[in-house]
Amino acid sequence: MKVSSAVSLAICLMLAVSSAAAAAETAGQVRLTITETPIAKVHTGSLLARISGPVRLVASPDNRHEAHPVARSFGKGMVLALDGQAYSPKLAGFGDATITWSPDSKRLAFVAGAPQKGSRRSVILDGVEQKQYDEVAMPLVFSPDSKRFAYLAKQGKRWLAVVDGVEMRDYEGGIGPIAFDAAGKRFAYSASAENKWFIVTDGQEGERYDLAFAPTFSPDGTRLAYSAKSGDNCFAIINGERQQQYDDVGAPVAFSPDSKHVAYIAGKGDRKFVVLDGVEGTAYELIQDLTYSPDGSRLAYRASRDKKMMVVVDGGEGPQYDSADWLTFSPDGKRFAYVAKLGDKRFLVVDGVAQAREGAIAPAFSPDSKRLAYLALSGGKIAVVVDGVATKQYEGVFYGTRLVWDSPDRLHTLLRTGQDREATIVEVQITE
Repeated sequence: MKVSSAVSLAICLMLAVSSAAAAAETAGQVRLTITETPIAKVHTGSLLARISGPVRLVASPDNRHEAHPVARSFGKGMVLALDGQAYSPKLAGFGDATITWSPDSKRLAFVAGAPQKGSRRSVILDGVEQKQYDEVAMPLVFSPDSKRFAYLAKQGKRWLAVVDGVEMRDYEGGIGPIAFDAAGKRFAYSASAENKWFIVTDGQEGERYDLAFAPTFSPDGTRLAYSAKSGDNCFAIINGERQQQYDDVGAPVAFSPDSKHVAYIAGKGDRKFVVLDGVEGTAYELIQDLTYSPDGSRLAYRASRDKKMMVVVDGGEGPQYDSADWLTFSPDGKRFAYVAKLGDKRFLVVDGVAQAREGAIAPAFSPDSKRLAYLALSGGKIAVVVDGVATKQYEGVFYGTRLVWDSPDRLHTLLRTGQDREATIVEVQITE
């Protein structure tokens, strides 16, 4: 069954069972009106649960569809369910952690095969089984425009890239993840031969190093960057030019959304720092999660000092916490939020102001940057919170559940509802 057919079935189901819950909670001038649209009952099968434990239920990027494996009766294999409808051929084994959606939420891929050691693996793409290999490595990669697809496979002792079903040259020494450019016209990956590593770009091998890895295209597709090592020296390669040498260079090299800036994490001794457009920043014990604003003018990241974590924005350090994550800029780049934890307390830090918020995750600004919403986990249940106003609590989330703004006053997400924990699109209308 093609994805489009399965989605059509899901739409019919949605139209048949959609229900609007006009109840809302009010605080101040903000009122939330909730519409719940169940799209599928989630049945994983007791056999699968006994074999592998809890099953991963995966939300599409647009949070309007879900996919999960379903075990049939003993000896009948498994299938992938898309919005409650059988989507794949019957399979002897299933890697639910490999379920991969395309960016446009219209295509699906995953790895299947018997779980026994030495069994062969195959990729199921758009519901169709591809060629079998001895191993298939993660990640499975769709191009940003969702039109192209690639993965890494092993045949015997040699690894190769499979791009749009075409096998590239194989290598005995190993191979790295594949990257597409934004337009889906170019691709690159690292490979090893004769104890040297190099980047293969559009099928052409580049210069050889002791190590070369994590190729990344600039959003405009004009530049390619990666990390490399020769001897004791590590450096970034940007558009073919070797940058400053360091003891360590992390990956990936990060281009700004407008392609005008480039940053990476480098190290001297036990100290790490960000190199932004060739300029070294403040040194820390650890740096993670380089995050640009949508217009590329601002940069944030997590940094640790004295075993405490802080968020650095435009070079300015925030307060120290035990942990910090979910770094989020507003669409206009002027506002910034993240989630932090100190002891047993969790905080939502918005524009530099810390607000105690139990279970806060996944902050998301509205398209006009005026509102902030997030998900709140409490007692094993979850609610949507907008401008401090919470919806009722729901029964659970999916892997990939997030808040998707449809307009400045409307958003939706995918949650599990009711005693049967159905997959349900929860839409929130905001009024004052």
